[in-house]
Amino acid sequence: MEIEAKFAIQDTQVYRRLQAIGRLGPYSIFRGKVHEFLDTYFDTFDRRILDVGYACRIRQYPTNTVATLKELLSFSQDANIHRREEFETNLPLSATVEQPDQWPESPVRQRILAMTKQAPLVPLFSFAQHRLTRDVRLDQRKVAELCLDTVTLPHHNQTYYELEVELTQAGTEADLAAIVAHLEQIPGLSPEPRSKFERGLALPAPNPSETPEVNGPGITRDDTMAEAARKTLRYHFHQMLDNEAETRLGEDIEALHDMRVATRRMRTAFRVFADFLDADATAPYRKSLKRVGRALGEVRDLDVFRGKAEAYLETLPPNDQPDLALIKAAWDAEYARARARMLKYLDSKKFAQFKAQFGAYLNEVAEVGDTLRVRDVAPNLIYSQMEAFHACKEKINAPESALADYHRLRIAAKHLRYTLEYFREVLSPAGERAIGDVRILQNHLGALQDAVIASVHVRHIVAYGAWHPPAELHLRWLSSPVEALGARAYLDFQVEEIQHLVHTFPEVWERYQSASFKQLITDAIAALSSKSPQTRRNT
Repeated sequence: MEIEAKFAIQDTQVYRRLQAIGRLGPYSIFRGKVHEFLDTYFDTFDRRILDVGYACRIRQYPTNTVATLKELLSFSQDANIHRREEFETNLPLSATVEQPDQWPESPVRQRILAMTKQAPLVPLFSFAQHRLTRDVRLDQRKVAELCLDTVTLPHHNQTYYELEVELTQAGTEADLAAIVAHLEQIPGLSPEPRSKFERGLALPAPNPSETPEVNGPGITRDDTMAEAARKTLRYHFHQMLDNEAETRLGEDIEALHDMRVATRRMRTAFRVFADFLDADATAPYRKSLKRVGRALGEVRDLDVFRGKAEAYLETLPPNDQPDLALIKAAWDAEYARARARMLKYLDSKKFAQFKAQFGAYLNEVAEVGDTLRVRDVAPNLIYSQMEAFHACKEKINAPESALADYHRLRIAAKHLRYTLEYFREVLSPAGERAIGDVRILQNHLGALQDAVIASVHVRHIVAYGAWHPPAELHLRWLSSPVEALGARAYLDFQVEEIQHLVHTFPEVWERYQSASFKQLITDAIAALSSKSPQTRRNT
């Protein structure tokens, strides 16, 4: 039985205040842990699980997958407290999520098979979650877990914040009621009666009258590869332009992130579609995209560094947080310089010319003589990216492997994911699961690379008091040591993070060498060889 209270968080300011809470009356809030995971809800085509009042959730962590069957009705006299029957089981990597009869024997498997009459499951919607979990204790007794959730709906461009307080076995309902009473006094918190599943069901369905460009490039399996390339590049070019104004303002770091991702997707698209585009004609655009990416990347990397530092602090009670003032001062100075360089490039004549010329190129009609179709070529492109992906892993197995090899694997994983995403409109629903699976590895390796880069810069700050080592040789040694105990503590944390991520990598990788992952890719491209020319909208 799950017993919890849920609150909607009004905005990021309230979220930040909640991160800093050290006590709620007599209850102490202890150091927490940050978790990243993807929740996907499944049901049959005719909603057999929902009809009997349950929801089936598959939660994918970097190192394991958990299937949960959760009752939807909440039985409680207090509208803010939810009591639901809940069953969970870990799924092995070899299990096919859509086929519960392949799951290990468990109450979850038995109940789902009884509800579905062994009909296959299909994905309904997904939530990506960043969760900070902190223990709530009364004296030495852990009575509850406090969870601060940042919930992102990948295909609806929405993010919201939520607070959950879940009772532990050592806690009582009196404890939960007391904690809730304290939380109700915090401005910006309001009771949330809906579950995440109920929120997902309330999402608007895709509008069939929308043009393909609204949700994707509009690729069909009968497109020529040259036309598919142009559609892909055109779509991400517009994504880049749509985020330029907000990137210039600098108020929303996600706009910069989205603009940079769009440039990366275009650069990768030039690689994936290279055989179907004129290399000489596209060379200037590829060169310009590299410049754009470099200008945006400097600022984005600094945003990531700041976000990681804040996430580190949010895992600690306020009294235990180290002083990162020296790091902040070095970051502020470097961020101002990087923003100035970025804006100078975005204001330049070169960038304006690139946008005008590339936009004109993308509006040209694809070559008439090209007869190779998406349905004939895309499977081989995806398989070739799979081969490159696994080849990068072999380098990590070598005795002389280095952290740089993990970064190369991350890039290969990104290329595989982007290739799947380019063709997602013509893949089967298994394509979405494959994309989600690859994203898990990307996140793990991305966290490793972020920790490596952060440790380099923090070392510079400890040694020189600056983001980069001074260029002048005579300034490479300081006359007096930098007082940087907080920075040293953060450096130790980054080193521990690197060691942890490298140590847990083999567990994460098991997913990708399993037969089930390879079958997932095969199932994803099966739609390309089917007799029906239907395409699937990106939702």
